[in-house]
Amino acid sequence: MGVRKTLSIEEIDRIGGGVGVTELHHLMSKDEFYGTGKMFAKVVLHPGNTIGWHEHIDEVEYYYILSGEGDFTNPDKTVSHVGPGDFCTMNPNQGHAIANTGKEDLVFMALILYVK
Repeated sequence: MGVRKTLSIEEIDRIGGGVGVTELHHLMSKDEFYGTGKMFAKVVLHPGNTIGWHEHIDEVEYYYILSGEGDFTNPDKTVSHVGPGDFCTMNPNQGHAIANTGKEDLVFMALILYVK
């Protein structure tokens, strides 16, 4: 396919019962995963916004923090402060959450793959 820009930008309110709007800058369509996943996107959380606790059944998810800072709730419900360069992993059937605790946007890449 070559080089391209963001396919679409989606704004979702209160993901997982969180606070505020989450911006998803989709980079791939579901068809481009050839049945192996469902999302690869740049995610933007404005200050004070959160993605609430949710689980991915038969999926794995990965976050790579690009900028900003926040609190990531791990699958065991402990909280880790995250910033640029941090990598968060969620194994199949685990839950997680993330909150922007800083004064700038929290920006990260998110990848969701199916586990068969």
